[in-house]
Amino acid sequence: MKKQYANLMLVFVTIIWGGGFLATNGALVAISPFYVMMIRFVGAAIFPVCFCWKKLRQLSKDEIRHGIITGVFLFLAFAFQTFGLKYSSPSKNAFLTATNVVFVPYLLWLLFHRRPHKKEIIASLLCVGGIALLTLRVDAFMIGFGDLLSIICALFFALHIIALERYSAHTDAFCMTAMQMVTAGVLSTICALAFEKAPATLGLEALGNVGYLIFISTLLAYLLQTYAQKYTTANTASLILSMEALFASIFSFLILHEMMTLPMLVGACMIFGSVLYMEYKPTKKE
Repeated sequence: MKKQYANLMLVFVTIIWGGGFLATNGALVAISPFYVMMIRFVGAAIFPVCFCWKKLRQLSKDEIRHGIITGVFLFLAFAFQTFGLKYSSPSKNAFLTATNVVFVPYLLWLLFHRRPHKKEIIASLLCVGGIALLTLRVDAFMIGFGDLLSIICALFFALHIIALERYSAHTDAFCMTAMQMVTAGVLSTICALAFEKAPATLGLEALGNVGYLIFISTLLAYLLQTYAQKYTTANTASLILSMEALFASIFSFLILHEMMTLPMLVGACMIFGSVLYMEYKPTKKE
């Protein structure tokens, strides 16, 4: 697959996650955080495990270890994001989660001595500036407990993106997705049973939100991301996936009738511009 097609696939993932942000917020009204995670990951694990059961049994120890590591990063990212959303505003949580785009190049430098290019640094800063204009409000500079959780979440999302870049290239996308979902599902189940009470009842709205989270925002989205990251870089993936905040704002405007201001529109243009700048390669004339 060509890189541009993989990048388009990641754009589709961000559209899905834009709607998933609203679904998560809606699900938390009726269900506690770890139970939301348990339901979405265990539910999303069933199909890929059944589909590639024979392949899973033939994986090497290294492939299994890589899948577990990626799943642990995914669980930690969602745990901190879900609790961050519970104790912070959706706009600040979206912004701080999307700052993983800044963490990725520096983590690659720290962990694998892959020094970031000037272009990568400029694109990531431009993207974060755009997300800030798009999501932050007047009280944005007051940092609370939920905001700190959201920053930690961004760090683990960055590590998850890097792990997928390194490990997904040599493992079947369904198998890698299955291992991620199973790992995150087991950890979420342990935490849910240990620390929280099961929800007494679920209304139709909560069931609709949960269904979207399981089949669309988790299973489909992570299957597409895992496959796409075989053919693109972690830096490019983090930039594109940060557009989740953009589509979350668009869905909030269309569904929740939230206002779209001029700074928000400028921020949206900056996010698009950062992706285009990162991928633009001028043709050389002989």
